[in-house]
Amino acid sequence: MKYVKLAIFSIIILVVLFSFGFFATNILLKIFTRHGDEVMVPDLIGKNFKEARNDLIKYGLYIEKTGEDFSNEILKGYIISQKPSPNIHIKKGKTIKVIVSKGKAMTEVPILDNLTITEAKIRLQNVKLRLGKISYAYSNDIGKNKVIYSQPIAGAKVAKNSMVELIISLGKLPTITDKKDMYKSLLEDALKDTN
Repeated sequence: MKYVKLAIFSIIILVVLFSFGFFATNILLKIFTRHGDEVMVPDLIGKNFKEARNDLIKYGLYIEKTGEDFSNEILKGYIISQKPSPNIHIKKGKTIKVIVSKGKAMTEVPILDNLTITEAKIRLQNVKLRLGKISYAYSNDIGKNKVIYSQPIAGAKVAKNSMVELIISLGKLPTITDKKDMYKSLLEDALKDTN
């Protein structure tokens, strides 16, 4: 009987020690690992960097700008990407790393004066610009089928992938004599066709 009492007493001691160890370990882990002290990462993409920094303070998080990049969609000073991604749980006190927009990538409109449309298009493509609307006008200074000027003008800073309009020369402005000769020629051709 003495051994049975000793065995039961030993089992009770082991259960108490195990329970104490389990709860003590669980409590100590929560204290040292800050388990349960987590927050959901907010979506910072498209937010102003300074405003995002202030917002993260409320969550107990920090922000670090790890770089800058050009963006045609996101304004200068606003966040393009973040790590960790939004809507995941992390511990308070962690840092969210972000890349901030430098705005649109800019380029300079090249000199296109006195080029053909094909030459102008190639020069525009070389600086990441696109050929826009083409208009025609007479010019006594620029030869026929050559660029008189561009809009925006050469040297202007514009966003990459922007359109550049061209005014193309129709040649010299016809004089009254030229017009009379042209109409006379057309009339003679029309008369020949009727005979």
